[in-house]
Amino acid sequence: MYLKSLYINGFKSFAQKTNLDFKSKISAIVGPNGSGKSNVAEAFRFVLGEQSMKNMRGKRGEDLIFTGKKGQMNRGSVKVIFDNSDKTLNIDYDEVVIERVVFRDGNNEYLINGSKVRAKDVIELLGGANIGSTGHHIISQGEADKILAISPKDRKIVIEEALGLKAFVLRKSEAERKLQKTEENIKEAKTREKVNAPRIRFLEKEVEKIKKAKEMREELKHLYSLFFSNKVQVKNQIKDVEEKLFKQNKDREEIVEKINLRKKELKENENLNKNESDSDKSKKIEKINFEKNEVEQKKNILQKNFIRNELFVETEERKREIFLNQKDRVEENLKKYNFNLESISTILHKNWQKLVESILDSEDISKEKKEEWKKDFVEYQFLSENSKQRNNSFAIEILEFFGIQKEGILKEDFNSVLIEEKRKENKIINQNILNLDEVLESLNKKIQILNSNSENSEEIFSQEIEIEILKMEKILSSINSGIVNLNSKKFMSEREIEVYKKEESFAISFFGHSEVESFFKINTKNPLDQDIIEKITRIRILLENFGTMESENLINEYEQLKENQEFVKKELSDLIDSKDKLNKLIINVIEEIEKKFRIGVEKINQEFSEFFKTLFMGGKAEIFLVQIPIKNDEDDGLEEFELGLDVKVSLPNKKISGLGMLSGGERSLTSIALLFAMSSITPPPFIILDETDAALDEANSKKYGDMIELLAEHSQLILITHNRETMSRAGLLYGVTMGDEGTSKLLSVSFEEAQAVAK
Repeated sequence: MYLKSLYINGFKSFAQKTNLDFKSKISAIVGPNGSGKSNVAEAFRFVLGEQSMKNMRGKRGEDLIFTGKKGQMNRGSVKVIFDNSDKTLNIDYDEVVIERVVFRDGNNEYLINGSKVRAKDVIELLGGANIGSTGHHIISQGEADKILAISPKDRKIVIEEALGLKAFVLRKSEAERKLQKTEENIKEAKTREKVNAPRIRFLEKEVEKIKKAKEMREELKHLYSLFFSNKVQVKNQIKDVEEKLFKQNKDREEIVEKINLRKKELKENENLNKNESDSDKSKKIEKINFEKNEVEQKKNILQKNFIRNELFVETEERKREIFLNQKDRVEENLKKYNFNLESISTILHKNWQKLVESILDSEDISKEKKEEWKKDFVEYQFLSENSKQRNNSFAIEILEFFGIQKEGILKEDFNSVLIEEKRKENKIINQNILNLDEVLESLNKKIQILNSNSENSEEIFSQEIEIEILKMEKILSSINSGIVNLNSKKFMSEREIEVYKKEESFAISFFGHSEVESFFKINTKNPLDQDIIEKITRIRILLENFGTMESENLINEYEQLKENQEFVKKELSDLIDSKDKLNKLIINVIEEIEKKFRIGVEKINQEFSEFFKTLFMGGKAEIFLVQIPIKNDEDDGLEEFELGLDVKVSLPNKKISGLGMLSGGERSLTSIALLFAMSSITPPPFIILDETDAALDEANSKKYGDMIELLAEHSQLILITHNRETMSRAGLLYGVTMGDEGTSKLLSVSFEEAQAVAK
């Protein structure tokens, strides 16, 4: 890479567009004092990113813009062009144009190849090629001995830059900045993790409760479905009991009425005269026969009901017996049928031709059937491998032909519950028939007594009535006992209904009307299970204690916080990894800087000694590391140090104990020797020397000129000088003059062309 051109327009004293082409390895800029030749060096500083106005001899941005007698410009710009064919600058251009513009309001604009960029972008691009706005490659007038005047710490920084370690230092600084930012991010992430943790723990417990509540709700729903499924049956039981109570009460009323009639009859019979007429006896007999007829009618109705129930039970029992007898046979038949069907289908699939021949050869099959099957089998051979349906239809037809049929699956068409109910009902009917038989027997005896002519017939009749009353009272007692049992059963059922009603209100509060209604559609005959009631009560109380939680919102918040916490943990893990990597990077960069610095200082010392000996005709010079105490604000007794670089010189035939004893010329020569030594170790693409030879005499100027030529073998040199000896070493001279308008003007002369003209 080399410097091709410098364009100045409106910058300081250069009002007009001025172009400097650097076609020679050594170019010199000359001119009288005040002509503006040093403004060229400052133009370089400006375009290369210098931010200090002091270093450009100004106070404000507008001080850098041309202001002449006839007016002022609104902007100043400097443009520098580099040949980047070797890609020294890390940008994909063979020619790189860097431009900086300053405006009257102090604002600056930076461009790289015409595209606007930041100052930082320019500095980073040039820093990669060991170029900057300040440093050992731009030495202005009065700064020649700056390398000696600065502190050991600053001198170390300058030499690090000269050794090309600035990129490493920048990397270290950038890594330290990132490390600091990473540590701040780690602290922030830990804070976020710490802040989120209590809320997550709380929500985790709440979500666990919600999940538990959901499980309990499902269990409660299942228990309610079992619980309420028996409600319809209980209602039916109450209805049935009420019907039976109605009938029993009616029977009781009838019995009571009959008992009262018998008692009345008994009383009347006792008051009658023993010489009762035949007409009176006939009326009694007629009345008894009428009653007897009623009893017989009731008995007939009961007998019909008994027979009807017996027939029902017998029919249902027969159905059950048939089912049980045929069940095993049907299942066995189904197994055999399915086995035969599968076997024939498999044979049809694998070896249909052989089967066809054996069937068609059978004498048991009619000719018409053979022809029909033959046609079917011809079609069958074109069927695909997956035609299982057609295989089955052939197999079924073959099985049916040989009388093998599949029996249907039997269904349980008998009602075991009704069988038991009819049996219980018949037991009651039978008892009622027996009771009626006793009544009929008693009535018949009455008729016999009335038909007899015995003297004590009235007494016997009365006794018979008393016996009948006793029997009816016995029946009444049985009816009353039945009514008590039915009332007790009704009371228990009604209590069950009250339990259902009470629990129904709770169920509706949990599941709503429609859900609870669905529980009632299931009709079972399970008794009310006390364990189920206890489980329902326990779960219901637990759910009520949970209260009404906004489950969805809590779950969503928990999931989001948990996801965020996982992200924070991953971020924290990544940050810790990044911190470890940055620490390793900083350690590696520090080690690299120290290694390169140590080697570089050794090489600089070698060159420094050689340049020093050349300039002073002997002597000795070196730079060396020193420890600089760091001020400790805390009085902990510990003393810390940082490294710096000091300079030690020894002049020939002169006893010097320190840099302060050197004369002005000696300081300049020592500075030049050190600067040239630094430049020769890591040569920058170009070096600008602004009147660094001003303090040299003629003899030293010649030595200075020799050193310049040596330096020019590695770097482009731009010399701003008054020294004739220095001018003579340049291949291209630019002359700068100042007109009456305060404008710098440029004149270029090539030494080679001048020599050709002179000849």
